[in-house]
Amino acid sequence: MALFDTNDIALASYLMLKGLVLKSADVSPTGRYIFIFEDPSDIASTMSIDFINSECCTFDNQMRNLRKILNRKINSSKSKNP
Repeated sequence: MALFDTNDIALASYLMLKGLVLKSADVSPTGRYIFIFEDPSDIASTMSIDFINSECCTFDNQMRNLRKILNRKINSSKSKNP
């Protein structure tokens, strides 16, 4: 059976949303996520491109932007109050 792997949690979520079966989820010794999907029809690569062009990707990017804003505020606050 064909498998597809990714370390991108947003892409993994999208693939699950679209019906691919998650075979395993793990964390590597270096701390990277590892998601492995069953890909019997060999469509995961195409679905990865679909994800990039989807609103799901836009949503994920905006979540990252919000986290960056908040992390900057947290770090700024820490540097002002050691």
